[in-house]
Amino acid sequence: MRRLDERLRLAKTVLNELKKTPLGRTELEKRTVKRCGTHSTFEGIFRYLVQKGYVKKSGERHRDPYTITDKGLKLLEGLS
Repeated sequence: MRRLDERLRLAKTVLNELKKTPLGRTELEKRTVKRCGTHSTFEGIFRYLVQKGYVKKSGERHRDPYTITDKGLKLLEGLS
């Protein structure tokens, strides 16, 4: 159960950061790992959030920032 709590807290942190402002992946990781988690836990939760449609790139270019989607906002409300 402890791992689930950690993952949910990490997902909440990622979504909260993206709610404030769109961020590039590297900056998002720095801010998230600074608060909680590690590089590998960030990778796993970030990949999950992108694949499930909670987070998306704001454009097509490689360095475009990520944003939270409406679906992600609903998840964030549920986690709060």
